[in-house]
Formats: sequence, structure tokens, C-alpha cells
Amino acid sequence: MRQDGFTLVETLLYILLMGIVLVGISGFVLNLFEIRAKTQAASEVAFNARLIQDRLTDSMRHAEGVNTGASTFAADPGVLSINMVAGADDPHVYSLTADDGQFQISEAGGGAVSITTDDVSVSNLVFTNLTSADDVAVVQVQFTIETVNDSDVSFFDYAESFQTTLRVPLD
Repeated sequence: MRQDGFTLVETLLYILLMGIVLVGISGFVLNLFEIRAKTQAASEVAFNARLIQDRLTDSMRHAEGVNTGASTFAADPGVLSINMVAGADDPHVYSLTADDGQFQISEAGGGAVSITTDDVSVSNLVFTNLTSADDVAVVQVQFTIETVNDSDVSFFDYAESFQTTLRVPLD
């Protein structure tokens, strides 16, 4: 006598195997979402770092020198005041909105404008004056950018430190 269908043991084995496969696939999909979130956070940090570095480099390219009296060197948060060649733009002042806040610029004594997005905060902003007798102005800039994470989910956290050196070109 031949019976069509599954026995109870076969059915339980199939359910067990399907459960294992589904758990594996679910873990893989969750891991993909975590990697995607971490990559987006890293991209946001890199984008804002590039904004800061490009803006500082452009200002130093068009500068006469650094206003050391109005700048705060070797302290966090630092302030950098740059004397511009074009008097209408003089000075460019770089600072933070607050300690561990947004990176901002004030041009020609006007109101400060944030350069970085609201998705990140800048900390450990330190300007170091490296100017020697042979240079017009050389300033080292160090800062840390981290994502703003209100969700308390760790894979949205990302921070990276950056360092660059800026130089006013010699005539």
C-alpha cells in the first residue's frame, strides 16, 4: 500500500530547515542595512570634512595673512581670522557655533553662516600657528567630525579626525 503525502517527521524536518534558512536570510538582510547606514554616516562625515577643507584652502589662497590677535591658537575650540586681499571680504573668521557644534564662517564682519550640515557636529577644532620668518602664514588645522545620532542606534554613529596644513602663498 502506497501513501501519498508527508509523515509528521518529514513535515517537522522541512519546517526546521525553512526556519534555519529564513533566520540566515534575515540576519544577512539586517547586516546589509547596518552596512548601508554606516556607509551613509561615513559619507556624510567625509562630505562635511571636504567642505571645511575646501573653504579654508580657498580663503588662504586669497589671503594676505592671518590676524593672530583675533585668532585663538592651540586651544579647543579654536578661532581663525584671515586677512583677505579683497578689502570687501576682510576678514574671514572661522569658528564653531558652540563647543562641539557647527563649523561656521563670518565674512567682512557679517553674520556667521554654517558651512557644515545639521547631520554632523565638529569638535576638537584646533588651529596651530606654524608660521616661520620665511612664510607669510602657515596654519595647521585639526578637527573631528561625528554624525549626530538621536536614535541611539550604534550603527548610525561615525566619527573621524582630520588634519591639514594651510599656507598663504608667497607673492
